[in-house]
Amino acid sequence: MILLKFSPLLNTVPHRLLSTIKLPTLYETLKVIEISPDVFIQPAETLFVYPYRTSVFGGQIIGSAIYAAQLTLTRNQPLHSLHSYFLSAADNSSAITYKVKRLREGHSFQARSVTALQDNKIVFECEMSFHKKEKGNLAHQPIMPNVGLVPPEKLHSTRERFRSLLDDSRLPAEFRPFVALALTMPMRIDIRHCHPRDLLTPAPEWPARQLVWIKAVEPLPNDSHLHRSAVAYCSDRVLLTSALLPYAVNIFSPRIKMQVSLDHSMWFHDDFGFETASEIDEATLDDDSTPIERTTGIPTIPPKSPVRADDWLLYELECPVAMNNRALTFGRIWTKCGRLIVTCAQEGAIRCY
Repeated sequence: MILLKFSPLLNTVPHRLLSTIKLPTLYETLKVIEISPDVFIQPAETLFVYPYRTSVFGGQIIGSAIYAAQLTLTRNQPLHSLHSYFLSAADNSSAITYKVKRLREGHSFQARSVTALQDNKIVFECEMSFHKKEKGNLAHQPIMPNVGLVPPEKLHSTRERFRSLLDDSRLPAEFRPFVALALTMPMRIDIRHCHPRDLLTPAPEWPARQLVWIKAVEPLPNDSHLHRSAVAYCSDRVLLTSALLPYAVNIFSPRIKMQVSLDHSMWFHDDFGFETASEIDEATLDDDSTPIERTTGIPTIPPKSPVRADDWLLYELECPVAMNNRALTFGRIWTKCGRLIVTCAQEGAIRCY
């Protein structure tokens, strides 16, 4: 995801979506159209640029690349990992083309690479691996964090917090148009920070760790591939902001001159399946199901259930290191019942003056 240089603050490219009568839904922003074998396009009118940025939201490109890749699968296997690089900024002036290359067609694994281009210029590269559903003897995960965890229903959304700024006497007059413009953007993700920092005067925090509830606003069809794409879309929204927690700045601070995601990796630990429990067990049991001796200290894994991007998910974020104008961030995504479903990693370049 590439953000603008904040000088001047509102020097952004025209925001196509704000002038559209019917704004695309999250589903419509993720879908791609096949124009030839393994080649897909994303129409310009569905590309989303935040009002205060100059480039297409990186989460949309990741999610649409996943959507394109899964359309080329010869077996219906769930995505288990992806590794991607943002190579150049894309805007919403023309369509993005996704070219899928079939790297492996195995019985247990399929691999794809996706190249995203705009005007014949590569903007994004991604490699993905898909794995058949299996259920083995090795199964453990950590316990979901609950220190300071507040239910999402008791928290204010980012949209509500932005709206309250218009009644805040501390808001500088020159920032008021920016806030008003931000409130006009389509709300496809509901984001609720468990311990939100003040938007105008953020206090430094250490360690650089935060808990955020996320979910897609619109209901999505029962398609596990689509829900993985939507979770990828959401994952890019707040990951890099964790790097700013130890400092009295946020992404809207004038001192942040540039913030750009360099790469994005995800590991999907859950198949997001919508099958019943009996169907899952029948499809995934190994031939040899003899138990292996295990330590009694392994926490119990919460029961499996369909993972939905349009239901609340807890995003645990941290930034352990920032040096040389680069920050490394990690994220873990949990269901409300405490099942770990995704791990993310992203490095970004941040220039602060």
